[in-house]
Amino acid sequence: MPKLATACLLTFLSLTTTSVHAEAKDVEFAVFSMNNDMPTLSKSKARMLYKGKTKKLNGSIKIILVDLPENSIHREEFYNMLLGKSISQMNGYWASLSFSGKGTPPEELSSDDIKDILEWLNQNPNGIAYAPVNAVPENANILITVLQGE
Repeated sequence: MPKLATACLLTFLSLTTTSVHAEAKDVEFAVFSMNNDMPTLSKSKARMLYKGKTKKLNGSIKIILVDLPENSIHREEFYNMLLGKSISQMNGYWASLSFSGKGTPPEELSSDDIKDILEWLNQNPNGIAYAPVNAVPENANILITVLQGE
C-alpha cells in the first residue's frame, strides 16, 4: 500500500508541475509604447535594446526603456524569454556595463501595475515598456510580442 500511495503522489506532483510549466509557457509579453511613431522591432533589435547595445531606433529615435521591479515575476519571465537570462544574471550584466561606462540599466518602476507603466509611458513619449499581452491596452503600439521558446 505505501508503494501505491507513493506512486499516486509522484504522479500527482508530476501532473501539477507539468500544468504549472504549461501555464508559464502560455504567458506572452508585449514590448510596447504609447507613441504610434515607434517602429516594430525584430527579435534581435529587441534583444539589443534590452542588453543596452543600442538606444536608438531607425538610427534617429532615441528611446528610453523602463523595467518592472526586481521582485516582479513578470520581469523574471520576460528576461528569461527574451534573453534566456535570470534577474541575477541581468543585474550582473548591467553592473558590468555601468562600471565600464558603456551603459546604464533601464529605469525601474516601483510597481508592475499596468496603470503605473502607462503613466510612465505617457510622461516619456519615446519610452518603451513590456507587460503581459493581456494587460496591454488596445491603443498601445505593440512593437513585438515575446513567447516562451521563441
